[in-house]
Amino acid sequence: MTVRKRGSYYDYEFWVNNEHYSGTFNGKRGKPIAKDKREAKDLEAIARRKVLSGKDHEEHEREELKDFSTFVDKVYLPFARENHDGYGHDLYRTQVLKEFFSGKRFDEITMMNIVKYVNERLNSTTVRVETLPDGKKVNRKRSPTTVNKELTLLSSIFRMAKREKVATNNPCEEVPRSVRKKIPARYRRNRYLTWHEEKELFQSGLIGRREHLRPLAHLAIWTGMRRGELLRLKCEHVNLGKTHRTFTVKGERIVLEPNWLLIEKTKNGKPRCVPLSKPVRRILEVLSTEATSDGYVFGNPMTGSHVKDIKHAFRGACEEAGISELTFHDLRHTWSTRAAECGVNETVRRDILGHSSSTITGDYTHSTPESQIAAMELVGNYGAGRVVKLDRISTKRRSRAVPATN
Repeated sequence: MTVRKRGSYYDYEFWVNNEHYSGTFNGKRGKPIAKDKREAKDLEAIARRKVLSGKDHEEHEREELKDFSTFVDKVYLPFARENHDGYGHDLYRTQVLKEFFSGKRFDEITMMNIVKYVNERLNSTTVRVETLPDGKKVNRKRSPTTVNKELTLLSSIFRMAKREKVATNNPCEEVPRSVRKKIPARYRRNRYLTWHEEKELFQSGLIGRREHLRPLAHLAIWTGMRRGELLRLKCEHVNLGKTHRTFTVKGERIVLEPNWLLIEKTKNGKPRCVPLSKPVRRILEVLSTEATSDGYVFGNPMTGSHVKDIKHAFRGACEEAGISELTFHDLRHTWSTRAAECGVNETVRRDILGHSSSTITGDYTHSTPESQIAAMELVGNYGAGRVVKLDRISTKRRSRAVPATN
């Protein structure tokens, strides 16, 4: 064992089983400060005993985890992979956080560092392009809601680090209200598809190379399902038969009645069943018989999986139809708006859309299957006289236009 004084502090080094150990008793990173050489030797002996007992290895690992990026990679992301449905979002957002806080330990990240992060992210741009009134195209500014989600994730990482005893506080909780006002948790869109716009969309936009989107758009308007829920829908989860089917999802037994479909993976992690209106059933009957890619209703024969995204193609269809500021998610708003217009109460709309209740009373209030079926039929027949042209839903069209293009 060797102890020597360098400057104001004592260094030590020793070998155990041909492995080299060294350090400085300078009071940093949990190390004590040796007042003299005798105390330094006593502290070195303690360090040696820790190595022999294995405790030093544990402390070394814990010391490593005090680095923000190391903790994210070794603790948070493995946990998220096993327990979070939105792991892909966690993976992307943690990469952004690691780049900004690179090289920093938890105790070095302050509230002001986080405020700086928020402001820089708000001033950054995305790859999305928008057209200004003068016709100039520029990259769109990052959404405040996106920054809010990143801050929420950062706070979750700090809370986990506190539980693991590698962080002592959560500076995210100290972010001023004035800063939080810049990043609302939810941006409330007041947009839905009008009856006139719907006619233009299907007559002028969803034709030709975008014709494969017609059934998808119809289903979104008539069921209120999210884009991801529709694209991940499997034929086995659509009960077009006359007897019920039984599934087990996350340990929960679910009985799927005839003329209902099961949404296995949802945003809130709770599977739900949705009744089929007559127009929806007619579309799904055709799509289910054509499904060839691992049983997905909207399968991609090129990849053997389901279609991943259609936002570029849908945006192009809206532009072709002269419809502005409409996203595919707004079709979900359209279902709810039309259901409310038809007199469907809030509880029924909540259960069909899969929203979580925000009150105890809401937790105790449920809609009946009959009320949901009636609601679906009302929205499915919204604007009497419309006919679904099933001859336009063909395998040839869909497979040829699977890649989402403009």
